[in-house]
Amino acid sequence: MPSKNCDIVFLANPLTWNKESRMDIKPALNLLYLASYINSKGLNAEIIDASCEKIDVHAAVKMIVAKNPRFLGVAFYQGSQDTVLRLCSEVKKLASSIKTIGGGPLMTAVAEKILSYESIDIGVIGEGEISLYEILTAPADNYDAIDGIAYKKDGNIKINPKISHITDLDILPFLDYSLIDMHPYFALQEKLSVPRLIFLTTSRGCAFRCTYCASPVLWPGKVRRHSVGRIIAEIKYHTQKFGKINIGFLDDSFFADKNWVSEFFDEIVKIGVNYSCIGRADHIDEETVRRLAETGCNFVSMGVETGSVKKQKELKKFLNLDAVIRNVRLFHKHNIYCRCFFMIGFPDETMEEMAETINFAVELKKNEMSDCTFFVTNLYAGTEMSKKFEDKLWKTQIYYDNQNATSEASTVQKDFAEEKFLRYSSVPAVNINPFLNNLQLVELVKTAYKKINDKQYISVAEIEAHRC
Repeated sequence: MPSKNCDIVFLANPLTWNKESRMDIKPALNLLYLASYINSKGLNAEIIDASCEKIDVHAAVKMIVAKNPRFLGVAFYQGSQDTVLRLCSEVKKLASSIKTIGGGPLMTAVAEKILSYESIDIGVIGEGEISLYEILTAPADNYDAIDGIAYKKDGNIKINPKISHITDLDILPFLDYSLIDMHPYFALQEKLSVPRLIFLTTSRGCAFRCTYCASPVLWPGKVRRHSVGRIIAEIKYHTQKFGKINIGFLDDSFFADKNWVSEFFDEIVKIGVNYSCIGRADHIDEETVRRLAETGCNFVSMGVETGSVKKQKELKKFLNLDAVIRNVRLFHKHNIYCRCFFMIGFPDETMEEMAETINFAVELKKNEMSDCTFFVTNLYAGTEMSKKFEDKLWKTQIYYDNQNATSEASTVQKDFAEEKFLRYSSVPAVNINPFLNNLQLVELVKTAYKKINDKQYISVAEIEAHRC
């Protein structure tokens, strides 16, 4: 048997194997963090970007086997788990000696279920760098003492609970973007009129515990941050590699630590890069927006989720909706593009509450919100919300153009909505809302986009019409 060419190959999979590839504007950042860490420790990790390269499952398997790795690393997400399982199964048929390691939110939430599949050997729970390195360097495949993993032993599934996390994020290496080909991503960004971007995170975790979100199970405990100096050093490193580049920060809540943000503003302005970030509206005030504009921020996304005050409390979002309106105005005043995210179709959401959310988005549009995205609510394993329902309802599917159309729509409405659904593609595969089924909710979102675009409020009667 030939010697192993590398320690681990990570596969960035498409959403599905049997339909056209749907690239994102960013690569699989989770795999990039893991591979960068593994290589910094003297091992050999590679990434195959199957989605970007538009290869089918058979070609992906051949590429993996040709590299002859000791391990294959894959990420499990709810909408694409069947895609990953098929890949692992096909790899095992050709090279049974390659051990498969699964990670991602679904593995963290339901490790025993994922490990029940014959083609999956090991699972990494939660934050993966150190656990993965210890798996790769374990003597004689002895995994008993490794923190935060699931594995098979003597015909049983063993789960070592996650006990510790990296306390000092500055120990992590800079992301090694040479592991992937960024040219197709830059080309897609240009096609979509998005500034040339690479992506980083400055923190892990979120102080809030929203019931629909998996962050509390993925990142329990306090929010951890890189030092500002470390982030500035990494930005300088990447600008030396890529030249003039924008930085997209993907933190759950960029503005949560006011002292950190103030120091960041003082330092980022010195290196002259443009950047974007994500945060809560009630962590932002006029001084924050002014400094964002002065220091090169050109894009801010805010998660609103619902326009119902009652629902904000039930979801444990606790967002100040007045602050959302105020800051949307401020972003427009300071020429910062502002996008807001919304969700619709929660398991107990009434049509009146749906109307509140759509009409709040209309109100924001009237106050110069640049853009918005609506998600049809899914029940994601591991979230507080999902635990209230049987796991047969934790099912999502990938949305494709007009696959679920139930009514005729105008060309403008269809084009606008289809574009949004194709960028953010998970929709429920089963019905979880008692008032509108999953197909009707998709159609309601299309109507919502039209209403928001035209700055017209929606009535409850118009929502009820989608039941016909």
